[in-house]
Amino acid sequence: MDQISSQSKRRREMDQRATKLQDDILQIKSRSDDIDLEMEDLEQRRTDLLPDANKRRMIPIEAGSFAMGSRAEDSPDSERPAHSVHMSAFYIDEYPVTNQDYREFVNCVRYKTLIHWQRGNPPIGLARHPVVNVSWQDAKAYADWMLARLPTEAEWEKAARGSDERLYPWGHRFIEDRCNALGSVGSTVPVDEFALGRSPYNIWDMSGNVYEWCEDFWDESYYQYSPSTNPKGPEGGQERVIRGGFFGETRANVRATHRNSSTEAHTRETIGFRLAHDSDEV
Repeated sequence: MDQISSQSKRRREMDQRATKLQDDILQIKSRSDDIDLEMEDLEQRRTDLLPDANKRRMIPIEAGSFAMGSRAEDSPDSERPAHSVHMSAFYIDEYPVTNQDYREFVNCVRYKTLIHWQRGNPPIGLARHPVVNVSWQDAKAYADWMLARLPTEAEWEKAARGSDERLYPWGHRFIEDRCNALGSVGSTVPVDEFALGRSPYNIWDMSGNVYEWCEDFWDESYYQYSPSTNPKGPEGGQERVIRGGFFGETRANVRATHRNSSTEAHTRETIGFRLAHDSDEV
């Protein structure tokens, strides 16, 4: 009888524990549902606020025409002919996307970390350096998360050189201390390192440091048939356009007119990106 009584007591205790566990599980599930709803609400608020926030932090580029391409005698065929292009207004990032910016994206959406990062973090001391080793697909994923887009090749060039046919963001001739090129440093530098190298629109780092992905598919002979208003590149292709040169490039290859390309899935320590956004103005 004592054994039966003891077993009955243990059973009651176990039933009570089981009941408490079930109550705890229900509370945790309820709290989890509440958190999910809160996160959905926060994401909706982020989605609602981002377009205007993007425009506030980006540099506006007014509508108008500019000369795209190069008339320089040593320019390759891919940069010829120089031709007039009319662009609608748009916005573009003041700086390339940095490691710090990209880390926030990785943490928020649990996106894959970059090959040279350690334990999900960029190298120490490089928070303000442009993010690199990102494919075109990675850049597009970040742009989508930011409710923005990659700039077209024409937008990138207009933002880099303005409308006076300058070859470099700062003017018509190369000046070594205005960009990270020629292998003088041998690696990336912070995106706000060269104040005197800014473009006519006060946009930083459009010459050297890292190449930048554009939205367009690549065609070496695209200028032979591109439209004169808001060109967006060929309809398809095997590669995407990259612009701006990188820290080891020559003078000619950090010109604002220089064109290059890479496959969408390819990553390099010399390629990063910046974002653009449509404007309400025509």
